[in-house]
Amino acid sequence: MTIKKILFGSVLAIGMVGTAKAQSMTEDVLLFSQGDNGGTARFKAMGGASTALGGDISAITGNPAGLGFYNQSDASATLRYQYGKNKMNYFGNKTNSKTDNFNLDNGGVVFHLPTTRYGGDLTKGWLNFNVGIAYNRTNLFNNKLDYSGMNSDNSITHAYADRMIDEDGKEWSNDMKSSFMFDQAFDKVGKFYFPIAEDKGSEQLNSVWTKGGKSETALSFGSNYSNKFYIGATFSLTDFRYEKSAVFTEYGITKDAAGIKALNPESNYLKADREEAKFVDVDYELFDHYGQVTQGSGFDFKLGMIYKATPSLSLGFTAKTPTFMSITDESTSYTDINYFKPNADKSFHNFASKYYDTSYDYNLQTPYKLSAGLTQYFSAGLLTAEVEFVDYASMRYRDVYNNNSNEQQMNANIKNTYQAAFNVRVGGEVLFNQILSGRAGFNYNGNPYKDAEYKTYGISAGLGAKLGRGVYLDLTGVYNANNYKENPYRITYEGDWNTVSPSVDVKNSRTNVMLTIGSKF
Repeated sequence: MTIKKILFGSVLAIGMVGTAKAQSMTEDVLLFSQGDNGGTARFKAMGGASTALGGDISAITGNPAGLGFYNQSDASATLRYQYGKNKMNYFGNKTNSKTDNFNLDNGGVVFHLPTTRYGGDLTKGWLNFNVGIAYNRTNLFNNKLDYSGMNSDNSITHAYADRMIDEDGKEWSNDMKSSFMFDQAFDKVGKFYFPIAEDKGSEQLNSVWTKGGKSETALSFGSNYSNKFYIGATFSLTDFRYEKSAVFTEYGITKDAAGIKALNPESNYLKADREEAKFVDVDYELFDHYGQVTQGSGFDFKLGMIYKATPSLSLGFTAKTPTFMSITDESTSYTDINYFKPNADKSFHNFASKYYDTSYDYNLQTPYKLSAGLTQYFSAGLLTAEVEFVDYASMRYRDVYNNNSNEQQMNANIKNTYQAAFNVRVGGEVLFNQILSGRAGFNYNGNPYKDAEYKTYGISAGLGAKLGRGVYLDLTGVYNANNYKENPYRITYEGDWNTVSPSVDVKNSRTNVMLTIGSKF
C-alpha cells in the first residue's frame, strides 16, 4: 500500500468519541511526536547531523556532549523562511496549493566555564564545564490541501451511512436521519442505512488548513575530559499548538425512484403523500465542517557522549527519553445539506446538523530515540554522519479519566499502526579560506507506518563567513520532499458498497532558507 492513514477534516475525522475519534487520535499522536533537533544554519546545511559534531550551538538540542568542545562563549539567533507547496491529483484533476511562514527558528547561548588550576596541567582531567540555553523550533504545522475532482466511485454519504449503522440510536445518527439523505432497509444480516445520494458522479472539493508549531526550551551541560572524552546532558521543555480547519463539499443528485426501490421497495421516498417524496431525483450540495485546536506541553531528558578515537576522528552517541506530554484537544463539527429542484438556483430545503463540540485531555509518551555518529576531520574541512533509531510503536497514550478500555484501544491502534524506523543524516564542510566555508548535506527519515509508505528526504547546502571579532554569519537552503496518498474520508464497510475509500495523490515539498548570525566572546 502507499496510503498514509491520516484523515483530514472529513466526516470520519470528526472530533467525537468512538472508533472515528480513536482513528483520528492515533494519527495525532504521531504528528505531535515528530520533530527535528533544529539548530543553526550551519548545522542544517550539513543535513542536521550533530551526534559526533561539537562546537556549535546546535549541540544544546543535538548531542550536549558537543558543548565540551567550546573554549569560549557563543551566542546566536537563526531566522527561517519556509515555502511549502503541494501538488495534488484527485480523480485525474490536478491542483496546487502553497503556504509560507517566517519565524525565529533557533536562539541560544553557550557559556564557557573553564576549570581553574593554578600551576597545574591544563591538558588533562576535566577541562571545562560549559552551560547552554536555547530556544528551538522543532516542527511547523503550516500546510494547505485544496483539491477537487469528479468521484466516479462513491459519495461521502456512504461513509455517513456506515457510521449511522455503528452509532445507531445515538445523537449523531438520529440527527442524520432527519436530513432526508438516508433511508433504512433490511437484508440477511438485519437493518442497515443507505444514502439517497447517487452512488457515483458527485463533484467533490476538500479544503484543509493547518497551522501552528512545536518548540522546545533546553538547558544543557557539557564537559571535556583531557580533550579525549566529552559528556553532556540536556533537560528540555516542549510546547506546541496545532490548529486545523477543514471543509469538505460535495455536489450531486439523489437517486431516482427505481434506484430507491431496488434497495427498499417499501420506502417512504416512493410514496407520493409523504414528505420524503420531494427529495427523489433532485440536486443537493453538502458541506462537512471540522475545526480542531490541540495544545500541549511536556519534558524530556537527553544524555550524550563523544569520544575522540584519534585527533581527527570523533565517535558520538545520544539517548533521548520519551517526551512526557499533557495534551488538551478541542474540536467542532457540523454538516449542512441544501436541496434543489433540477435547474433551480434557490434551494427548497436546508438541513443543518447540530454542532458537535468536544474537549478531551490526555497524556502522551512519545518514542525514545537513540543515535550514533562519527565525524572525520581534515585539514580543510570535515565529513559527518549519523543514524537515529526511533521506535514509533513505543508511543503510549494515557487516559486522564481512567478510561481503561479507551486507553487499551488507543495503544493497540498505535502498536498495530506504527513500527520502528531509522533516520540517516550525512553532511560535510569545506574551508575555502580563513573567512569563507561551504557546506552540504542529505537526510532521510524512515517510514513510521507498518502498512503504508511514508518516507521523507531532504538536501541542503550553505555558506558560512567569519566577519571578524568573533562575529559569524551562516546562510543555508534546505529542500524537503515526500509523496503520499491522503483519504478525504473513509468508508468503513467498503465491501458492502463494492467500492473503496477515495484518495488524493499528494506531492509535498518544503523549501527553507535559514540565516544565523552569532558572536563568540
